[in-house]
Order: sequence, then structure tokens, then C-alpha cells
Amino acid sequence: MAFYRRRYGTIHALARFTGTKLPALWPVVGPVVSRGYRDRWTHQSGVKLLNLGGGSNTIEGALTADLDPRADTYMNLAKRLPFADSSIDYVFTEEFIEHISKGDAAIMLRECARVLKPGGVLRIATPDLDWLSAGLIDGTVPCDLINDTFYGHGHRYLYSRAEMLKAVRAAGFGDVRHSTYKDPGSQLGYLDSHADRFQHDPLLSQYVEAVL
Repeated sequence: MAFYRRRYGTIHALARFTGTKLPALWPVVGPVVSRGYRDRWTHQSGVKLLNLGGGSNTIEGALTADLDPRADTYMNLAKRLPFADSSIDYVFTEEFIEHISKGDAAIMLRECARVLKPGGVLRIATPDLDWLSAGLIDGTVPCDLINDTFYGHGHRYLYSRAEMLKAVRAAGFGDVRHSTYKDPGSQLGYLDSHADRFQHDPLLSQYVEAVL
């Protein structure tokens, strides 16, 4: 608890802890108590990296925004992001976009394009429907994994590789490509961690990087 008091302040830290025990309370108090931390981050100097939907996977120096009380700040990512136009350098979102509807994802992606500076980078990791489908056909992916990916973890919409590229381009990004897990040629690939943290094949996910 001492770490979180130093990081967020006593009131935010206590509310955050209470929110993990009483989830229904956090949507009420979270937007209020976590705003101070978000505002301090927004006004500090240096490179701005947003980690959207990161939950407990907070990244030093970045702002992790999520409905989860373990994130740095409460934020509904299907709404307008509380940042000025062209004010953010990088946006990273790992294994989150599949948890919201396709329509809400389109809103989030447009907001990413709005808040990123010209030349800013967006990196997305999300389950790869192409890999799952091919594995189902050739027998390399078990049926249990298919069902778990579709119906487990609160997933709402899974993207083919083409559909993911289409969605990012529709949001206003011109330079969009597929990457790989921890791609050494990527500016944000070093942030990838989901496959290691949850012990799954990195190929289960697709990695998309877009430059505004």
C-alpha cells in the first residue's frame, strides 16, 4: 500500500484498493479520485505514452487507462479521451480491443488518431482470427482454445488480420502494417508482454502498428 500512496496519493490509493474489493464502487469514485493523477501526468514534460486497457499492467512513465481500478486512471475508452488534439506521442493497447464491440472500437481508434501527434505511433495486440481459423482446419489449434478465445475473458469481437487493418485505416491512419511479438524493429514492440505473462503462444495474437 505504501507504494501506491507514493504513486497516487492516499485517497486515490485507498479508493483503488477498495475498488478491487467492491467493484461496483469504483465506477462511482474512480473518475473523481483518479483524475488528479491523470492531470499531473498530462501536464508533466517528456514523451507521452498512453497504455489503453492495460488494467494492472501499468508501465513506468506511461499512463495506464482502464475501467479496472488497478489502472492508473479510470477511463471509459469507448468515449472521447480526455486529452487535447495532437498531445500524445504513443498509444499502446495490448489484448483489449477484443473486449469491446466493433462500434466502440471504432470510436477508440478515431480517438487515438485525434490525440496522437503527427508521426505518432499506435500499437495494437489482439487475438488473430486468421491463425485460429487456419489452426482449426489443419488440426494444430485445439477446439478448446478456439472456444476459450471466442467465449472466455469477456471477449466481444475478434478480428481477422484484414479486418484489423481496415479498422485502423478507417480511423485515419495511413501507414499501417502487421508486426510481430516484441518486434525489434518496432518503436513499441518492447512493451509486448501478454504472451509471457499468460504463457500462451505469441502467434495467438496479431500485432498491428500504425503511424499517423
